[in-house]
Amino acid sequence: MPDDTRRHDADLLVRIAHRYWVDELTQEEVAREFALSRPKVQRLLDRARAAGIVEIRVQTPPWLRLDLERDLRSAFGLAEAIVAPEHADPGDQRDAVARVAAQYLERRLADGMVVAVGHGRGAGRVPPHFRPRRPVAATFVPAMGGSPHVEAPTNPGEIARALAERCGGRFVPLFAPAYLESREARDSLVGQEAVAHALGLAARADMALAGIGGTDDGATMVRSGCLSVAEVAGLRERGAVGDLAGNYVNAEGRPVESAHRDRLVALSLDELRRIGLVVAVASEPEKPMAILGTLRSGVVDVLIVDPANARAVLDLAAGAPPAPAAATPARR
Repeated sequence: MPDDTRRHDADLLVRIAHRYWVDELTQEEVAREFALSRPKVQRLLDRARAAGIVEIRVQTPPWLRLDLERDLRSAFGLAEAIVAPEHADPGDQRDAVARVAAQYLERRLADGMVVAVGHGRGAGRVPPHFRPRRPVAATFVPAMGGSPHVEAPTNPGEIARALAERCGGRFVPLFAPAYLESREARDSLVGQEAVAHALGLAARADMALAGIGGTDDGATMVRSGCLSVAEVAGLRERGAVGDLAGNYVNAEGRPVESAHRDRLVALSLDELRRIGLVVAVASEPEKPMAILGTLRSGVVDVLIVDPANARAVLDLAAGAPPAPAAATPARR
């Protein structure tokens, strides 16, 4: 009798599982057919999976790196990590990451949202791939000042403007450079109504999108003329490995104190941290240390990255304490 009972139970599990997963009945329909309650059907379906009667397989295409995404979420407490398909050419890789970032923005963007936008080559490649299926009444505002000495695609104001145009949204400009000559000049400028309004709006944003800057001699902040090669070298000497919206951090994610910090026109790390969703984009091969420090700061909620950087950052996080980034020749 006990064997018959066990066999009956097993048969019932198979029948219910077959009706639900193969015949595609709803749980409510299965419950009616077998004269069971819906919660009972749910428990039996769970038992069928636990007993190995049901095996669910997901055919993952080779370009999806779900393992890396899971490990990044676990290692850094991220809400989400998205690893783009891998490409050998750096330009193609940057576009692949930007395309994934644009698709993420398309999914999350909604009417009435405010998006604060940072600087960088990674963020600057997003607008050309940003193709919402309908107009979205969102507002885009720079999270930091810009520079007339850098190409438009990496300037936060130009990135914000391009995103707004692509979705039919609103662009709010920030009429300020990223750095001023002194703290007094900075305080005077941010006290002006137009600048204070833009920065205040950015601080209240629903989402922030920014690239992760490095500390090599060819970093965006150097190419833009915001910092000199000597100044970025001084940041490296203080342990800086990267920046988010001009805020430099060390390998442990702590802010790096420097003379230029008081001259920065941008949201602070604390202000960025208070934004509900901070999305960071990175793909350049010299970025692992910058990404590591930025993730350890606790500011980033979503990382969109290439496979090589994802692997390198996880290796750094699991290994010995990393050294600050070394200087590299400036790009032409």
